[in-house]
Formats: sequence, structure tokens, C-alpha cells
Amino acid sequence: MNRLTIALLLVAGVACVEEAPVTPFPQQVIPATITATDRDLQPGETSTLTVSLTNTLEEEVRLTFPTSCQAIVFIRNAQGRVTTPASGNYQCAAVPSSLTLAVGETRSFNTTWGGGVEFGTAGSSDRVPPGSYYASGELRADGYHAIAFPILIVVH
Repeated sequence: MNRLTIALLLVAGVACVEEAPVTPFPQQVIPATITATDRDLQPGETSTLTVSLTNTLEEEVRLTFPTSCQAIVFIRNAQGRVTTPASGNYQCAAVPSSLTLAVGETRSFNTTWGGGVEFGTAGSSDRVPPGSYYASGELRADGYHAIAFPILIVVH
């Protein structure tokens, strides 16, 4: 075989290579947000943290959760360490739960925080040191994970 024949065979072989289809990374199509009634906590004050999930799709959505916990909130210090809950984990019953959202429907989940190492009203647990904290929320359903990006809360 001459060089031209070998070159043509190589080009023909390369042209016949099929590539596997690339599965696109799913976007957060059911956005989650977090808000607070008070983002400047003085001693004795309590804030209500609300995680909201909105169905922006054109069809009803049913989310199935592996436990009883649907929306969970974390409080992190300025270094990113979870301060609330103090253990860094939630104790959820091992009972599956579900949530159905109609088109355009928003579901909200409320958690109270009084600046303590545990959730609850002010004074119900030891207080975190004064400083900047970040509250975020998550929904961890089977096949779907929504994150409500952090908001700043200052504890005095």
C-alpha cells in the first residue's frame, strides 16, 4: 500500500467513529429560595426562615422524598461550617414522603431560628457567637436536589 491509500483509510476510519450522545446537566427547573423575617438578630429576637419551592414547569410535578424531611435549613458561619443544627445533620423519620406541585404553585416551609445552635425561638438553645451567618435551604427528593442559595443573617 502506498502512503495515499493509508491516509485515505485513516481519514475514512475517523469519519466513521460515532460519539455517545452527551446527556445535558439538568438545570434547577424548580427553583428554591429562602427568606427571613429578621436578618439582624438582636438578643431575644426570633426570625422565621421560609424556604419556598415554585413549579415553573408546564406540568404538575410530584417529588418523592426518602424521609419525612422535605425542606431542610442550615445555618453556616462565615467559614462555612454548619452551626445550626449543632450536629450538622437532621434526624428525619425513615418514612418516605411526597409533595405535589401544580403548574405555577409555590410551597413554603417555615423554620424559626432565634440565633441558637438549634432551631427554635430565642433562648430555646445556646446562642451562637455574634457574627455573620448564612441561612440556606435544601430539598432532597429522589432524582432532584434543589438548593435555596444562602442569605446573610447578622447575630448580635
